[in-house]
Amino acid sequence: MDPTLIIENTAVVDVADGTVLPARDVLVGADGTITAVHPHQPSAAAATRLDGRGKYVLPGLVDSHVHIAFNGFLDVRPDFTRTLKQYLLHGVTGVVDFFTVGGDFPGSSPETVRDDVNAGRFLGPRMLTSYSCLNAPGGFCDCSVGDAASSVVTREDVDREMDRITGVRPDFVKIVYDDVFGTLPNLTKEMLGELIRSAHERGFRAAVHVASGRHALDAVEMGADIIGHGIVDDVPEGLVPLLVERGVVVIPTIASYESRSLERWRIPLPAASPPEVVGRYVATRRSLYETNGQLPLYREAFEKSLTALVHMVEEGVTVVAGSDAGTWYTFPGDSLLRELALYTEAGLSSARALRMATCDAAAAWGFADDRGTVEAGKRADLLLVDADPLKDVSALRGPAAVILGGRVLDLPALAADITGGPLRPAPDPGGEVPCSPHHLRTHAPLRR
Repeated sequence: MDPTLIIENTAVVDVADGTVLPARDVLVGADGTITAVHPHQPSAAAATRLDGRGKYVLPGLVDSHVHIAFNGFLDVRPDFTRTLKQYLLHGVTGVVDFFTVGGDFPGSSPETVRDDVNAGRFLGPRMLTSYSCLNAPGGFCDCSVGDAASSVVTREDVDREMDRITGVRPDFVKIVYDDVFGTLPNLTKEMLGELIRSAHERGFRAAVHVASGRHALDAVEMGADIIGHGIVDDVPEGLVPLLVERGVVVIPTIASYESRSLERWRIPLPAASPPEVVGRYVATRRSLYETNGQLPLYREAFEKSLTALVHMVEEGVTVVAGSDAGTWYTFPGDSLLRELALYTEAGLSSARALRMATCDAAAAWGFADDRGTVEAGKRADLLLVDADPLKDVSALRGPAAVILGGRVLDLPALAADITGGPLRPAPDPGGEVPCSPHHLRTHAPLRR
């Protein structure tokens, strides 16, 4: 059977080996999978042909920590379908959502949006999600999404909430173990352990949101499978060997720390942004953290998280790229590209950074047999770029083509869909700014 798509005479980026295979044809079948990758030759007819001369094809990117309910401002609710398209426009064809609760998904719901997107009802990257967010009463999740969060105090609470979460079939369970430097209630270490054990009993991996090295060590000792943020203070003795020994996955989210350390005028807004976000951005003269005098604290956190990242990678920890996209000043799609650039600025090679958003992410999340490399039998979620990303990850910006399941996306049309259309009504925060700036280090009330 003739292929439906051929990318002709292109350089194939082997992200696993960090090498380039020149002058290759990539053939894609009607089912959206790659049927062959071979040296260039005159080929059969195809419904779509892409001229790959002078270009590089690589697997689509995976952002391993996002929040699709938000788009850079937690007090704005943009159309989630525009947010999904932003990821695709930047070459992000896979996302891992660290909770959908509290989101607004017209035509879907916080409990079904993953299945709706993956089934093709909405155009977007392939999703994994935790759906829910578990914490202590009044803790980080409660501040972020109010009653939509799950609070636990007793073993009976654990059983009730885990039974409820199991009913919506998440891909993993998210637990917050973070007192935000003493400003919010937190789980006890024992209750953290109960939640992790309960997740494991039900067949789920446990992802634990932390910030401090001490909390990260507690989480790993209690059996956490995934650490959902980087470490913004000192790395405690014994943590890194334990991460390596137990194969714990770490997701740094350094782009989010950087964006919160910058003055408002230094925070770039992606060109293709939803109108609600553009309006909020234009109206914001100073960032939330700037207003509250927290920029020096975030700069320290940002710098320490970079140091911790390099140390963990050098020692063999499984680190995959995630940006915390959607949260304050961290914009979908664009933030992952910045995340990878920060890795290289910290001293990692472009080839290593690229692995962390492709084959390493696919292996960490259990879909390496389906995606993450350009090989026959894999889904054709692909990027075509104009320069070698193994030499410089900036080559990922402005892709020549994005292919999702064998479909070549119309990038100008995606950009028009994101920026056009009617404004959605803004929610009424009741005079309050959401109390979810990550790792807040002040008891002072937030101000606009």
